[in-house]
Formats: sequence, structure tokens, C-alpha cells
Amino acid sequence: MKLPEIIYSAYSLARSGWMLRGIPSSLAETVAEHSYAAALIAAEVAQRVGADPYEAALIALVHDLAETKVGDIAKVAGIPEAKKVAEEAALASLGVSSLIKSLIMEFNEGRGPEAVVAKASDLAATIIISRYYERMGFNVKEIEETSRTELEALASSSGLGERLLNALRELGVI
Repeated sequence: MKLPEIIYSAYSLARSGWMLRGIPSSLAETVAEHSYAAALIAAEVAQRVGADPYEAALIALVHDLAETKVGDIAKVAGIPEAKKVAEEAALASLGVSSLIKSLIMEFNEGRGPEAVVAKASDLAATIIISRYYERMGFNVKEIEETSRTELEALASSSGLGERLLNALRELGVI
């Protein structure tokens, strides 16, 4: 895929977890919207925990690019290994630089504080939009709770721990 096709796909690809919860595709957050939110959160959080905000934001911005080729495979599908294999194959064939590919691999492997911040921001962005959908009357509480649990586990297993959670609290995310 060439860059314009990747961008078009990210703009139009609705995240499947929302649609599985009854949110119409016209209202469902797209991969591009999610990545933008995650990048903005990552820049803010990284500054507060002493990580590089530019790298953390860029990792968060590109972390789901493989989905533009394979689609957004929701966690409830229960096929994490197949998803990983499909996304790795897609990543190899995407028309992006080795820098972008290495940042995505850094995210997937959780290497370094910037990748941890990006992963936390990915989860935080999901928490934010789930609250929005809840206010609209959609039953997505389970997604918010699961994301919060994953976020707390990530924080406790990383070297950032409570600083990471405190930064997200300061921002009003959790």
C-alpha cells in the first residue's frame, strides 16, 4: 500500500469493537481518530513522566497502521496470535519507512518508556471515547473497565508505575 491508501484506510476504518457493541459505523471511532487521540495523550503524558514526548507521540500515532491492511480485529474475537501474525505480515508490506516500521515494532514489544507511554495512551484514548459513547446511551462499560484494568497492569509492570497513572489522572483521563 502506498501512503495515500494507508491514510484513506485509516480515515475510513471504523474500530470494530465499537460496532460489536451496537455503535453504528457512522458514529464509530476510526483508526485515524483513535491514533490522533492516543498521540495527543502520549505527548502530554511523556512530558510528565520524563519520556521523550515526540517519540511517544509518534509511536502512538503509527501504532495501528497495520490495521489499514488487515482491518481492526477486536479483542473479543479471541485470536490474539492470529492477529499478531496478520499484522506483522501487513506491516512488512506497508509502503512506509523503516523508521515507522521500527516504531510500530517498538510499540508491539513494549520496548522503552516511550512505547509504554504510547501503549498507555492507546488504552487511555479508548477509555475517553468509551465514556463519550456511554453518555450517548451505548452499553460499552465493559470496554472501559477492560481498558482500565489493562492500563493498571501495564503501569504496574513498567518502570513508570504510579507516575504514569498520576499523569493520566492529572489530565483527567482516568
